[in-house]
Amino acid sequence: MQKIDTVIQNYLQGLTKEEENLQLATWLKESPENRKRLFSEKDIWDAYGLQADLKIYQTDSELQILKSKIKVTSSSANSLSFKILRIAAVLLLVFGLGWATRYISFDKPQPVISSILQEIVVPKGQVNQIFLADGTRIWINSQSKLTIPSFFASNERVVQLTGEAFFDVAKDAKRPFKVEAKGQTIVALGTSFNIRAYPDQSEIQTTLSTGRIEQFDGIERSILEPGEQSVFNLETKKLTINKVNPTNFNSWKDGRFEFQNEDLVEVFKVVERWYDVEIKYNEKDFMGMRFSGVIKRNKDVQHFLNLLNHSIPIRYHTDIDKINILRR
Repeated sequence: MQKIDTVIQNYLQGLTKEEENLQLATWLKESPENRKRLFSEKDIWDAYGLQADLKIYQTDSELQILKSKIKVTSSSANSLSFKILRIAAVLLLVFGLGWATRYISFDKPQPVISSILQEIVVPKGQVNQIFLADGTRIWINSQSKLTIPSFFASNERVVQLTGEAFFDVAKDAKRPFKVEAKGQTIVALGTSFNIRAYPDQSEIQTTLSTGRIEQFDGIERSILEPGEQSVFNLETKKLTINKVNPTNFNSWKDGRFEFQNEDLVEVFKVVERWYDVEIKYNEKDFMGMRFSGVIKRNKDVQHFLNLLNHSIPIRYHTDIDKINILRR
């Protein structure tokens, strides 16, 4: 049986076969959450208008199309699907606290001579999630930019990253997935990993959760195994590999940041991006200090300030989106 994510992607593109329609019908009947997910993603797919044959989204006509493809025998299931479809038609594209999700058909060549680069820019205070037609899923963190071609080449899949993103790459032995970030190239087949490569940082941090990746910094190649993190210093050109808990570095995609003995100055930068605030401080006062704690996206920046004050005596003053922090 095909993975349901692949079946959903095929359905969104109108490419499902009879056996896929039957599989989708069975999956829809398993739970209301499954039906809600399908229609929500269908609505988002249409609303972003990234398909060449996009039509105006009409819930009634779309329901009839779905019924003709998927024969659900239960009348109660049909009724519930209809209600959920109406709800999906009015879903906001940007969900609470700056999260967004969308499907993007980058892998479907359009009638053009060459591929066109598409930029996805995520501002401060937001996190974005996208699905590629090859099955790859990507979370893009605040103040980051991901550049993707309108369709991938036949021998490789290449994207460029500025900032931070978590990649859950679909396996394709004939087309390795490559991420280019600040001069470093990370190559993967089927695996999941986090890359942090912000312009204001002097290093590139790559953390592997599952699978295996190869990285090349222009000088040497190295292999990462699950639970390993590479840190490449852009100034010294030195690469170090350490054993870490990947969750501490990718939990941001689940709505929280887990800091374990992190450099406090770097933590300030994370907080600025996540809460879309500006933090004013004397760097010399906090140089060399470390911070451990968990900040959550569903709480405001005051939560972080309270945590910080428990470990380091500080005074602070807030003025709308600006925070002045002083050591006591």
